[in-house]
Amino acid sequence: MPDPSVFERSVEIAAPIAQVFAFHLDTRNAAAVAPPETRMLDVEGEFPLTRGALVTMRMRPGPGAPAQEWRVRVETLEEPTRMVDVAEHSPFAEWRHEHRFTPLGPERTLMTDLVTYRPPLGALGRIGDRVLLRRLLARTFRIRHERTKAALESRAPGG
Repeated sequence: MPDPSVFERSVEIAAPIAQVFAFHLDTRNAAAVAPPETRMLDVEGEFPLTRGALVTMRMRPGPGAPAQEWRVRVETLEEPTRMVDVAEHSPFAEWRHEHRFTPLGPERTLMTDLVTYRPPLGALGRIGDRVLLRRLLARTFRIRHERTKAALESRAPGG
């Protein structure tokens, strides 16, 4: 089986690490940071997240697109620096999402998303990854980072 694909993106946020980490402990915030065409239909789970927690999200990734269901389990929770969720059910053959939080000072945090994934559909999915999927992930995470930064910086003291 071919090695999984890896995607990584970081953003600096003018907010304390504890605040950035806490924001990610509530997966219901996913709706606020998703791309504008993505409609979150439902999020089920217990919040704030704990290690081993299961979260089920139903979303429509675009107009006319069929709804997708994601079920993720929190595999690792190291407050306030790291959280890892792994998809037990998703459109991907494999999905592991590591959230890293690095303090850059008392009021600044570097947030990094590291995603290890295998696209669906075997060889066809690997071609789709090179042609389209990687660009879609880059766009999705760029928007997620912009919206996360905006949401957290508006809550920070002086924001």
